[in-house]
Amino acid sequence: MNTENIRGRHRAPGRHNPLNELKLLARESAQPAMKAGAVVAATGGLVATFANPASADTLSPNSGDVAAAAGVDAAAPAAVGPATAATPAASTALSKIGFAPAAQKAVAHRVAPAKPQVIEDVQVKSERAAAKAAAQAAAQRKTASQRASRDLTRATLTTSTSSAKASVNSTTPSASSGVRASSNWATAGQCTWGALNKWYQSEGYYPGGWTGNAMAWASGAASAGYTVTGTPRTRSILVMQPGVHGSSSVGHVAWVTAVNGNEVTIIEMNALAGAYNYNTRTLTDGPGMKYIYAP
Repeated sequence: MNTENIRGRHRAPGRHNPLNELKLLARESAQPAMKAGAVVAATGGLVATFANPASADTLSPNSGDVAAAAGVDAAAPAAVGPATAATPAASTALSKIGFAPAAQKAVAHRVAPAKPQVIEDVQVKSERAAAKAAAQAAAQRKTASQRASRDLTRATLTTSTSSAKASVNSTTPSASSGVRASSNWATAGQCTWGALNKWYQSEGYYPGGWTGNAMAWASGAASAGYTVTGTPRTRSILVMQPGVHGSSSVGHVAWVTAVNGNEVTIIEMNALAGAYNYNTRTLTDGPGMKYIYAP
C-alpha cells in the first residue's frame, strides 16, 4: 500500500483545529501576562501553519479534499497572508482582548488634547468700556439733576413759606383800646412790672383796668377792653400759664419783640437774669400762651 506524502502538512486532516488550540491555551493561562504570551505564541504558530513559505510547494490537487476534511471551504482564500504580514495580524488579535504594547500606551499618554485659544477683540473691548463709562456718567448726571431739582424745590417752598409768614406777621391786626393807667401799677422787679414798662416805652402809656398775678392777665385785659388772642404778634404782652416754658406757679408775662412763624422772641424781667433784670429768649408758640395786643 502506497502512502501519499503531502508536502507542507504535518498533521492529518480533520484531527487538528488551530482555533480550538488557541482557545485552550488562553483558558489555561492564569495571569494576564501569561495569557498574552500564550496568545502570541499560539498566534505565531497559527500564522506559521497557514502561511506558505517561499520554498514550500502548494498542495497537490491529487492529495484529496484536504480543505474539506479540515472543515474549511476550499473556495475561500487563505485566512492569513504571507509571513511578512504576521506581525500586524498578531497585534490586531491582541488588541481585541485589551492588550496594548507599552510604546503605544506611552504615546497615548504624551499626546494631550489641544487647549482652545481665545482671541480677544480689542475693538469690541474698547467699545464696551466706552459704553459702560458713558452709562455711568449719564447715571451720575441724572442723580445730580434730581438732587438739584429737590434742592430748588425745597428752597422755593422755604422761601415762599417764610415770605407768607413774614407777610402775615408784618400785618398789624386791629386791636381795641382799653383802659389806661397813670403809672406802672405792678410790683417793682417782677415780670409784670417789666412787661408794663416795655409797653410804656413802645406805646407811651400804661395799660390798666385789671390786677392780679401774671396767670390772670389775659382775662383781666380782655375785661378792660383790650384784644386778647392766641396768635403771636409784635407789640403785645405774652401771658404764659404756670409751667409753660419754665413759668412759675403764678404764671409769667413778657414783651414780644419779634415773631417768625411760630417762633416768638421776647424780652422778660425776673426770669433768667433775676429780679430787676431783663433777658431775651426765643420760644415756640403753643398751648397755654395768650397775647394782649397794643392798639
